Amino acid sequence: MTTVTRALLFLALASLLACDSGSGRRVGARDGGTGSMDGSTGADGSTGTSEAGTAPPPSTCTPTGGEGTLESCTDGMDNDCDGLPDCSDTDCSGVGSCPVCGQVDTQLGSPISLPDGEGGTDCTVDTDCPTGQSCFDIDSPTDRECRESYRSTLDLQGFGTGTFESADDIVSICVNMEHSFVRDLEIALEAPNGSRVRLQRFLGQTGGEIYLGEADDCDDDDTPVPGVGARYCWTPTATRPAMLEYANSGGALNSVPACDLLGFGLGGDAEQMPPGDYSSAEDWNNFIGSPLNGEWSLVVTDLYPIDNGYIFDWQINFSPRAIEDCSVPLI
Repeated sequence: MTTVTRALLFLALASLLACDSGSGRRVGARDGGTGSMDGSTGADGSTGTSEAGTAPPPSTCTPTGGEGTLESCTDGMDNDCDGLPDCSDTDCSGVGSCPVCGQVDTQLGSPISLPDGEGGTDCTVDTDCPTGQSCFDIDSPTDRECRESYRSTLDLQGFGTGTFESADDIVSICVNMEHSFVRDLEIALEAPNGSRVRLQRFLGQTGGEIYLGEADDCDDDDTPVPGVGARYCWTPTATRPAMLEYANSGGALNSVPACDLLGFGLGGDAEQMPPGDYSSAEDWNNFIGSPLNGEWSLVVTDLYPIDNGYIFDWQINFSPRAIEDCSVPLI
């Protein structure tokens, strides 16, 4: 090899090395791949390391049309490659045998009679009351008395470390119940940190009698008899206002049979709060900051005696976006 040829070969090799060094890539790295000395991002969006010099192995999952149908939710495959196959995926919520993600039903087994105006001790705060009772405004903020409440509690554990961030975290609270005078009631949902949202707020007894469900209003208070329950829900997206705001502003009420003590069809009809969705009486954002995991309680208080009622079951629905794995029960 001549001296000129050797010189030309040396210059070509030096030029090649300078090009690779300036690009920050290892010699021999593939186009679009990684293997950068400084951890820079390759054309495929992945990052390389100076030790391995190669891209991480590509995902082995190939999308096959997504979840959401009976077939795709029962085939044992992660059809949309999100790491959540079949019932674990929110897309399969309520499909086939998959549970409704975020929904918890509380079947009580038998109707639960609400404490009917039990209490009566004057109070200023809850700690003034006997065990199991709380302090309520009876006729005004200065006229407060202790009352016993019905409380049903669910210990939910499927949310990881998530906290309540907005009203969108709740889908609905639903109760199947009956009562012969809704104006006597306060109904609230209590979060694990003790914060509350009143769903139905006591506004005084002024106004006509309004049933929830079809109450049995013929019994006396010593021998109450369950009537027929109806399903009432409170949701952040309800178009109706809160119950008593709806009734007091002239909202349409249903007509149901009233008590007929003599059995001759003389009882007439009573007005009924229509079953369906209502706005809560307080802002759902009261719950912001509360852990999602923990004890959520439905608290129902009958502030006055005579009219009574029953709860048959209740249900809480959270947004699936807050659930870690939709195939695992929240409780």
